[in-house]
Amino acid sequence: MNHPPKSTAVATDAATPSAEAAVLIEQLRSQASTLLSAALGQNPLVSFGVGSAGNFPYYWQNPSNLLFNGNTYNWINYNLKANATPTQQSSDFFTTQFIEVFSSINYQLSQADQATLTQAQKNATNQQMALLTAWKAAYGSLPTPTPGMQPIDIIMNTIATTWAKPATTLSAIQTAPNLNALLNNTPASGQPIRPVLANYLQALGSSISLQNATTMNNGYLQAALTAVQSPSTTNGGLTIDTISNLVPAYNVATPLSDIINGLNMTSNAIPVSMGVARTSASELQVSVSGSTGFSIPVLDFFSLSTDASASYFSDSIATSSNSITISMLFTGVTLVNFGPVSFNPATGLNWLWLQPITDAIRNGNADVTGFHFSPPCSVDFSPNGPFGYLSGVAISNYPTVTITVKSANYQSIATTIQQSVTVKASFLGIPLGSTTESSYSHSVQTNASNSTVTITLAPPTASVAGSNESSLGWVLGAQTCYPAAITAFAAEHARAMKPARPSHAAPAAGK
Repeated sequence: MNHPPKSTAVATDAATPSAEAAVLIEQLRSQASTLLSAALGQNPLVSFGVGSAGNFPYYWQNPSNLLFNGNTYNWINYNLKANATPTQQSSDFFTTQFIEVFSSINYQLSQADQATLTQAQKNATNQQMALLTAWKAAYGSLPTPTPGMQPIDIIMNTIATTWAKPATTLSAIQTAPNLNALLNNTPASGQPIRPVLANYLQALGSSISLQNATTMNNGYLQAALTAVQSPSTTNGGLTIDTISNLVPAYNVATPLSDIINGLNMTSNAIPVSMGVARTSASELQVSVSGSTGFSIPVLDFFSLSTDASASYFSDSIATSSNSITISMLFTGVTLVNFGPVSFNPATGLNWLWLQPITDAIRNGNADVTGFHFSPPCSVDFSPNGPFGYLSGVAISNYPTVTITVKSANYQSIATTIQQSVTVKASFLGIPLGSTTESSYSHSVQTNASNSTVTITLAPPTASVAGSNESSLGWVLGAQTCYPAAITAFAAEHARAMKPARPSHAAPAAGK
């Protein structure tokens, strides 16, 4: 499976947020939820801690070639970290997690159904041998068996899914009044095989539904797995701008024009005002909008460096004798939705097929016909576990920051900032302006009557609703998807309530 490199324009210098920073992260999420309430629907925002992947590269289409931005692709494909509060991305991809889970699933019959099919196959032994012989004569060899499918299964799945447009089923082939019309895409080499196939299916009789379910479902499993392991033009693979190989398809549901228009609506903003007091050599007391306040390590909260000092905020501004207020304004609050593209059994395109996973969880070790884990799967499918991904983010432009300091040294602070060519800042471990946004402007005003200096840090105009593939949006909150969590909870609850009893269920798909 191919992925773009994990570096390039996506910021990689953001630290994992501290527990203390969660208060501020929650404040941003809460306000974003209020602004975006109509758009969120039934999937609320959760607090999100930006980690090593950095903030969101929202310009998902490369303007020079219209290809999907590989930076965006990587970002939306990251798996979610288990047991993380606030929610965070892991260092691995969801497609990797999906392959691990999906590779352990097969479709199998209950003991009773298998006995019925085995007897029918014995009765059809001569016809099956004739079909295998005809296939070998036409193509030179039989298909290589897989863990879930024997050559006869692969042959019938190939015929049902590729010799008919649209794809059909073995049951439909068995009862077709005109086999030539149904198998309308049969290659020339397959013409002699059709009557032999018809004889075999007729010999299976009423057990065809069991053969159909086993053959088709295991064929669909293999098709979806191939689409995520070896994406191509024939199975829905996506072309991105950072590598030549195709990748498993993701889709951004929000048009790029809507994202840019949203970020340009600077009146749609979130203000945050924080009072800051130095309480020890390593900690600050921060209160948000007049709240009681909380302690946070100095470097986890805010940093400001000048030409003369890399730790100017900590050393000269946030001192015990100064009174500090930091205000931030996050403009252009916008919701962006995205996610993996679902597998289509009828076309064999794309890869995210959740039914086999949820059915396998539900079936457990019970003797029922359907999807099962074999070998057993140890992945935690609950919201505490790693089997989840982001389905949306609330973003904004990078914030404008206003720092007001009441200090006996206010004039010295003003002079230092004014004389600095470069002033750099970070908030919650995230550089204010990483990569292309590094050129934050800075300005200073003083008020001698109350001994205050006001420092304003503003993002460059070009980075507000930026228009290139390295533009980043500040993540205010996220929507998550743990696609198997409800089924996993229900299955666990059912097993806790009573022992599983053997039963027999109808085939799940490929009917």
